[in-house]
Amino acid sequence: MQKEAEQRVREMQSRARLLGEGENFSPPRVKQDFRSANPPKKPAENPLSSLLGGMENDKLVILALLWILWNEHADSKLILALLYLLL
Repeated sequence: MQKEAEQRVREMQSRARLLGEGENFSPPRVKQDFRSANPPKKPAENPLSSLLGGMENDKLVILALLWILWNEHADSKLILALLYLLL
């Protein structure tokens, strides 16, 4: 088994020498068609966020909570605390 491995090594080395001796030797090139590659997709944009000027989702949730609490005449300290979080 070891003799077979040594023989394969010698064969591979001789092939490498033959390929390396050629003046016009160049490795095979792989053609890449960049047009067929799928472009990266943008993440889906929140329609409500785009209406409100690109606000983040957590700020939208706080605004919705503020609206509900304001309509329910909740404690003013709670509303002020939520407004502080929006800063």
